[in-house]
Amino acid sequence: MNVFSSKYRTVVLGITATAIGYYGILMPHTIFLDKYRAIVTTYQLGKEIPLSAKAMQNIREAMNDLKLSDNVRNVIKPFSVFGFDLYHAGTLGPKYGAILGIPCNLNSTAEQLYENLRIKEEEVDWSQKEAQDLLSASTLSTSAQKFAIAREILLIQAEVPYSNSFQLALIVAVLWTLCNTMTYKFKLRERSVTLCRILYMAFTLFGAILWLGIKDYQSYRLDSEVDKVLCGLGAEYVKGGQEFYEKTLIRNRALRSLLGKDGEKIYTAGGNEQTLFRQKHVMLSHRKEFFDSYSVDC
Repeated sequence: MNVFSSKYRTVVLGITATAIGYYGILMPHTIFLDKYRAIVTTYQLGKEIPLSAKAMQNIREAMNDLKLSDNVRNVIKPFSVFGFDLYHAGTLGPKYGAILGIPCNLNSTAEQLYENLRIKEEEVDWSQKEAQDLLSASTLSTSAQKFAIAREILLIQAEVPYSNSFQLALIVAVLWTLCNTMTYKFKLRERSVTLCRILYMAFTLFGAILWLGIKDYQSYRLDSEVDKVLCGLGAEYVKGGQEFYEKTLIRNRALRSLLGKDGEKIYTAGGNEQTLFRQKHVMLSHRKEFFDSYSVDC
């Protein structure tokens, strides 16, 4: 009876852990999506900064170029976010939808950026070369803006939250089953509680590394696939991609200098994002080289 009860608890705990793994990843993109939107939204005097007419036009044109159906268009909700990078979250599910964050440099003119831009809540010293580089790199052509928006929409369409949550749940279920099978087969609970705990910790660590590795690999591969799709949209998007990645690298180099030690932790001297153990995305310099070579081939 005790053995049956113990195995029953193990099954219940396994199902619970699997469910937590699945919904823990998915909930920020569904139930809590509005809360995450509120965190990254740009506000001024307590009110959300609306998107400019130009930004909305670029979004519509990018959606037209991608030939999105009305069902997809309706679930993607654009809004303004702080910083220089576009943001996306959510899924194409009609109940919660997805959000598309447009940063200040795609929602403001060069004059507005000059007047309002702040670095660490302080006014920018525009006499510095790095500050001038930052302003120049933050000002994108219409082609580059449409490219950036279309890229983010394609990432939304990939429905990454679903695959990430499913993979984590599968890994949890499989490793939980293997771990407990070994525990009962070799009677580890009876022989050594410490050994049993070490086994659980080892399986947990292995599962985390496995999931992060799969997640990063898929994200890396998706970057390449998205860039290829955008190249297929024509010369405007090829040129837009060249400009977008080139100016992003210039912007990052400028921020590396302007942010001081914090900038050195975020960006490399070449303008790529700093990485340690994980390579979650294709390096920006490699993505620029791809578009440069694609342009030559054309």
